[in-house]
Amino acid sequence: MELIKKDEMVPEKREETALASYKTATIVTFYMGNFLLGIPAEKVMEINKEIDITPVPLSDEHILGIMNLRGQVIPVIDLAKKLSIDLKVTPKLNLIVKDEEEALVSFVIEEIGEILEILPAKLEKTPDKLEGIAKEYIKNVYQLSDKLLLILDIEKIIQ
Repeated sequence: MELIKKDEMVPEKREETALASYKTATIVTFYMGNFLLGIPAEKVMEINKEIDITPVPLSDEHILGIMNLRGQVIPVIDLAKKLSIDLKVTPKLNLIVKDEEEALVSFVIEEIGEILEILPAKLEKTPDKLEGIAKEYIKNVYQLSDKLLLILDIEKIIQ
């Protein structure tokens, strides 16, 4: 019988399990009427309640005004109007997001949802029969067990 020294042993390679090979994406969700919307978590800076909004005369109808966030002036967008959702939202809950250039913008939302881990491989194209919302601002959809999650295209909304 031959003995093997501890430092001569080669550990067996473990095969990756199918689950470990999946990469997930973190999505911050929120509600606007009957719609469950989501934004990638890396785009969300913070969520604020009841911030003072200063109206800006002659701005687009979906621009509620500007707000001061720790010395930084940020435009405030009524997301329901921008997405053509028939909903009157009072500016109590603001979702602060950043775009590709790291500029901040605030979206007035109705209600915050959960933070979800989703599989990007299961993202689907926006269906043609989606009604009650402007489809051009929806990047992808994700089927949850009980409802459809609409992933927003931040860059198109901010343009």
